[in-house]
Amino acid sequence: MELLAPAGSFEALQAAVQNGCDAVYLGGTMFGARAFAHNFDDTQMETAVKYAHVYGVRVYVTVNTLLYEKEMEEVIAYVKRLQDMDVDALIIQDVGLFTLLHERFPDMELHASTQMHIHNPQGIAMLQKMGAARVVVPRETTIEEIREYAKLGVDLEVFVQGALCVSYSGQCLMSSLTLARSGNRGECAQSCRMQYTLEEDHHGLHKEITTKGQYLLSPKDLNTLEQVPTLIEAGIASFKIEGRMKRPEYVALMCALYRKAIDAYTRKETFHVDAAMKQEMEKVFHRGFTSGHLFHQVGSALMNPLRPNHMGVRAGIIEQISKDKMTVKLVDDLHQGDGVRILKAKGDEGFRVNRMYQNGLLVNHAKKNERIQLDKTGYVEKGSILLKTSDCQQLEALRASYEQRSRTIPIQASFSMQLQKKAKLIVKDEQQHQVEVFSDMPCEKAMKTPLSKERILAQLQKTKDTPFAISCCDMSDVTSDGILPIKELNRMRRKALEQLQKLREVRNGVRRFAEEKAKVIALPSMREVMIVVHTKEQYEVCREEGFSSIYIADVSLYQTLRQANETVYLREERVKKDAYTQPHTLIQETAGLSFAQAHAGDTSLNITNSYSAAFAFANGVDILTLSVEHTPDTIQELTTAFQKRYHRTGNFAVQLYGHVELMLSEYCPIQACLKDDGKKQCGLCRKATRYNLKDLKGHRYPILSDVHCRIHLLSEDAYDHIAEWKAYQKLGITSALIVFTIEDAHKTRRVLRKVKEQVHVD
Repeated sequence: MELLAPAGSFEALQAAVQNGCDAVYLGGTMFGARAFAHNFDDTQMETAVKYAHVYGVRVYVTVNTLLYEKEMEEVIAYVKRLQDMDVDALIIQDVGLFTLLHERFPDMELHASTQMHIHNPQGIAMLQKMGAARVVVPRETTIEEIREYAKLGVDLEVFVQGALCVSYSGQCLMSSLTLARSGNRGECAQSCRMQYTLEEDHHGLHKEITTKGQYLLSPKDLNTLEQVPTLIEAGIASFKIEGRMKRPEYVALMCALYRKAIDAYTRKETFHVDAAMKQEMEKVFHRGFTSGHLFHQVGSALMNPLRPNHMGVRAGIIEQISKDKMTVKLVDDLHQGDGVRILKAKGDEGFRVNRMYQNGLLVNHAKKNERIQLDKTGYVEKGSILLKTSDCQQLEALRASYEQRSRTIPIQASFSMQLQKKAKLIVKDEQQHQVEVFSDMPCEKAMKTPLSKERILAQLQKTKDTPFAISCCDMSDVTSDGILPIKELNRMRRKALEQLQKLREVRNGVRRFAEEKAKVIALPSMREVMIVVHTKEQYEVCREEGFSSIYIADVSLYQTLRQANETVYLREERVKKDAYTQPHTLIQETAGLSFAQAHAGDTSLNITNSYSAAFAFANGVDILTLSVEHTPDTIQELTTAFQKRYHRTGNFAVQLYGHVELMLSEYCPIQACLKDDGKKQCGLCRKATRYNLKDLKGHRYPILSDVHCRIHLLSEDAYDHIAEWKAYQKLGITSALIVFTIEDAHKTRRVLRKVKEQVHVD
């Protein structure tokens, strides 16, 4: 079992290592999904890798964004530098980059990021065949699914602690398409942490629904510390703590706690998460805790609609207010330097406690149940709650846990010393590294007091300024009447440990770097206008308007039409748990590329470069719809590079019309706000009422639910690029995708007639 910790800075890396992690994941200055973390430049990366390796800790670097064509040469050079720095593995989102790196860096370990959207056995088996050493499963994966996936033989990495995304990772376009900050490019603006109102939509008449809070898309933080035994027994290879944007003290605490829980299980001991431990976790950071989709949490057990930020712990209640002071009855200890927040109806107020008073005198701390006075800095009401959002003593103790180098590496030593011979010190570690160091001078016969074994051992064990601790030392070959200068013992010890440290800094040695191989793709030219419909009404209009390449998004409607001998095709689910069986399908998720009979790929495959396109075509896809995050320039770069590299044009499509799916979520705000009974399948979305989420700017996002109670949050307006078809053709686009979701018959007909007028693919 591996304990994997986040490192958003070198200090966080130290915190993780010194508190017991087995591996860290971090980002460089490019191509990482946390563009706003304190990422590592090349010099810092090299230092970080050496530091971690000395302690036997592996380093994984995130290269987990989608790549555009013009970046491919740069990312290869970047990975070459990472390999030369001895980075242990890379975490990859882009399937094209994954295949390219496996070819050009055959000895580099590759992990499939959760951003790759692998959520079924077919996907895991496909990644295994592609050379993946590990798959990071989505946060939506259940414990039962993990048990089944673990049987496939690929290491599973599972999030066990930290922030949750409300949308499936790699499938969220909310930030990109509403705020021009792409989550798939590491720039997520966290739209899920913003305020929304749930509305009923009665044919354009909107009725607001009263809810407990307005942060309707903001999840609690995952916390599975109490379930560690269950997770271990499920077959998880790596326990992943989220938090590259978190402070080092957070990393230190979470690593220390999960280390204790894992080690207790290994020793067959009981690990109990008591109230004090929970409070320590709450003080350092939380939005409320949940065991998440792993353990089937829904509604209020999963979400925190009241506030999207750190909640801290309750510190007291404001009992009295004067002109410049407020009296607080404490429910927890408070110290000068602690961070606090006053909960207010119109905007909370946070500050650091610089001065606190008791009986008119300044004090530096007060205990639970005591009353204190704090300076009033703004308007506050009697009865307001005071939260403690940072505990200065806790943070100081956590900093000490990694600044004082609490982790040591046990090593074995052997010291021999015989008269008229040079003394020899041998040190060995658990990785089978061995260093031999000889004294500069031979051992002489002692004239008075010989050098005792006890004194030799005492000098050799002075290792506090190093990562090492000598666990045992063989001195069976030490003469009883010899002498050697103490400074020579010290020199031998320092030299031996320095050399051992240098050996430990390199874990992987020389790894290969290969040239790219020329490839030929056999691909028949195809041109289509593909229509996706969700309702029978939409389908009938499509037939009336003469369209034949129709993909049905609703499985029950598809089966009904097939039974009626209608020529229709299936648009596969965006999260598909069962096997692919229907030929000529439109696939929406990565595992669909393992199905040789898939005809077309949808936008959610996140195709952004010629390498990912080539992989899809090589795996049986005939027509490939490019990501909606493309610009005309990036489309041109992709199609041009594809033709140059593979000596043929590709069958590329773009979505010309449709409400774009901004989020795909297992969480349903309709159920959470109107039922919240801990169960799915409430059926509210299947009635005549339609629901929207409205943001603070008044934008409304329709909610489309599916048979599995997943929600598809749609763009406010349908994207209509039909009039731009000729411009797309000049960029190398040959097919078009039209998607109908919430359109009625009238709107569907208007769009299709516009398509017939302007889109020609012959």
